[in-house]
Amino acid sequence: MNQQRRREEGPATSRGEATRAIILKAARRIFERDGYFDARVADIASKAGVSHGTFYSYFDCKEAAFKAVVTKVVEDLMTRLAVADAPQLAEPIDTIRRANKRYMDAYRDSAIMIGLLEQQVLVQPDICELRLAAVRTFNTRIARGIAHMQAEGKADPDLDPVLAAEALGLMVDRTYYMWFVLDQKYDEEAMLDTLTTLWARAIGAVGRDLA
Repeated sequence: MNQQRRREEGPATSRGEATRAIILKAARRIFERDGYFDARVADIASKAGVSHGTFYSYFDCKEAAFKAVVTKVVEDLMTRLAVADAPQLAEPIDTIRRANKRYMDAYRDSAIMIGLLEQQVLVQPDICELRLAAVRTFNTRIARGIAHMQAEGKADPDLDPVLAAEALGLMVDRTYYMWFVLDQKYDEEAMLDTLTTLWARAIGAVGRDLA
């Protein structure tokens, strides 16, 4: 298998997969340490304990490694958000708060890479599409949750769940961006309570503390 096909199709062996994973882990550490523009392939290879040639066997350039890293970050973020709420949390306010807390924790853990991703959105079309795809996935889940509450009579039936998801998703996402990427200081419990209350009232949620 030539290098171009290997890059496109991924490693052909478990050893190759392990090497690629090591390089990606090292790349993430270098990007988080140095930022996108100052990160160097030499430093990534050194951190991974591989040669330049080995790095280029898996990635064409720094940009390709960055895309692979942020793709993994986004996939991990979406996986953490997909965890179902506990059955006992039947009240809308509990369900919403739990979802916001889950997103908050996941966002905080990957804040540096999310900030670098946002930095490259306007200059790398592939990164822009990755970002938009993540937003679409996130908003689709929100819309599905709102529709479910509407079906159970726990949210305003006249609300467009798709448009509501767009607006509410942006509210939460930008708040976390200001908080964890731009390092604005908020009281965690107070902000989480505020986001949850705004969200619940916006969809006309009914139930405990919302009547």
